[in-house]
Amino acid sequence: MAKGGLDMISEKRGRGRPRECRYPEILGRAANYRGIFTNIWLKLSGPLLVARNEEEVTQVFKTQATPYAEEFVPRLAGDILNVIRERKFPKRARAQIKFLANSLAGRPNVEARTSRDICAMGLAEEKARSPHQILRKEFYVECSCGFKGPALNNACRKCGAQISLLPELLRGV
Repeated sequence: MAKGGLDMISEKRGRGRPRECRYPEILGRAANYRGIFTNIWLKLSGPLLVARNEEEVTQVFKTQATPYAEEFVPRLAGDILNVIRERKFPKRARAQIKFLANSLAGRPNVEARTSRDICAMGLAEEKARSPHQILRKEFYVECSCGFKGPALNNACRKCGAQISLLPELLRGV
C-alpha cells in the first residue's frame, strides 16, 4: 500500500549537492559590481594592487572609493586581496574589473572561482538567446457570428469582435 498521496512532492530534488545560492542574484550582483568598479577603477587600481594585507585594502577603499566602501570592506577585504593575488589576475583594466566583479559576486556563499563560472555560464546563456521577438500571435477562434478560423489582430476576421483574455485569466486557464 502506498504511504503517500499521488500528488506528494518528492523530498529528493535532483543529483548532486543542493545549491547554496541563487544564480540570478550572483549574476545581478556581478553586473552591479562591474558598474561600480568601472566608475572607480582609475583611482582605486593603483593603491589596491600594491596592498599587502586586509587593513591596507580597507584603507584604500575608505580613501579612494568612499561612497562604495561599506559595500566591500571590511566584509570582502580578504576576498579582494585573494582575488588580486591570483596567478590568473588579468593585466588590463577592463579585464581586471570584470574578473574582480565576477569573483566577488558570489561571496561569501560561493568561492571566487565558482562565482566566475556562474557568471560565465550566465553570459553564455545570454549570448545564446535569440535576438528576435514575437511580432504577432495567432488565435483560432469560434465567434458567435458563426466564423470559425484564425483570428486577425486578436479579433474575429468576419465581424471584428475582439478576443478578451480576461475570462481565461479569471478562470485560471
